[in-house]
Amino acid sequence: MTAVPQTAPASAGAVFLSELMFPSTPRCLALAAEFKLAELLAEGPLPVAELAERAGATASALAKVLSLLTEDGVFEEVEPGVFANTELSELLRPGVPGSMDAMARMVGAEWLWASWGALDHSLATGKPGFEKVHGTALWPWLQKNPSAAATFNQAMTDFTDALADALVSAYPEFAEAGAVCDLGGGQGTYLAAILHKYDALARGVLADLPSVIEQARTQPDVAKLAEQGRLDFEPVDFFAGVPAGIGAYGHSWPDDALVRLLRKCREASPGARFVAAELVHREGVPKFVKNFDLVMLVTMSGEVRTEEQFAEVFRRGGYRLNRVVSTGTAFSLLEAVPDPDPLD
Repeated sequence: MTAVPQTAPASAGAVFLSELMFPSTPRCLALAAEFKLAELLAEGPLPVAELAERAGATASALAKVLSLLTEDGVFEEVEPGVFANTELSELLRPGVPGSMDAMARMVGAEWLWASWGALDHSLATGKPGFEKVHGTALWPWLQKNPSAAATFNQAMTDFTDALADALVSAYPEFAEAGAVCDLGGGQGTYLAAILHKYDALARGVLADLPSVIEQARTQPDVAKLAEQGRLDFEPVDFFAGVPAGIGAYGHSWPDDALVRLLRKCREASPGARFVAAELVHREGVPKFVKNFDLVMLVTMSGEVRTEEQFAEVFRRGGYRLNRVVSTGTAFSLLEAVPDPDPLD
């Protein structure tokens, strides 16, 4: 038997691969948001002991969390044991432009963390790990867990807000629609951006579940547009029915659900376009798209579709995929128009 010398160099590949095996970075990002570290550092650097006292954390443990996050530039160790914000950690503050505070807290939430633990179930069955862990689908569960739902909705709002200008600017045809309905539009950030960008657009309709609409009514920008008569609320399960008299609908869902939704949209407003802001799976997509594809799998058995898959779903719903509009972000805008052929 030949002994391996203790001084033998480690394989660079093994070291690199082992780095990928730690789940610590997303969890530490979530904890940085939960413990409000970026807010506490907003006025300048602090020694870790003082920061820990203000945050209600243990100094030695907090030092480990901060040390890891400095590796990716989320915080900066300006001198030994003294930490400061960076451009990235500033985004962990709520209310700042581009804030990812709610998203970071959601990423580390128990309900999502547990779902990742059931990814093996999704891999073997194609079904959501979420449902195995929680015994129900994501949307009904969120309706029964208002605190988690509030974080989820705020995360979606913040993420949409960060992308809204690019998405809205890429599609000036919104101004020609007369009325735009955002189906499942959350707290109305995207719809509000459309209305602000295009003064010629007379009316926007925000359609979502009643509990979500109630949150949307509290958003100052959305409330102001409603007071001006340019934005209406439609608290509804839009798989049961969608608002009529619309020039363009937006949003999308899993295949069968989306087909049902498309058909209802066509029945309600036969001439309306359907415009969806979506990730499109194609060669050379960024890692973000592949990560999001797995999020869709583990939470709701969804997927990031290819352009060909989108075209087929639209066809089944009575529409023709007319074009895919680049927005300069990971998302594209898919414009579908009513197919002149009758529905099957």
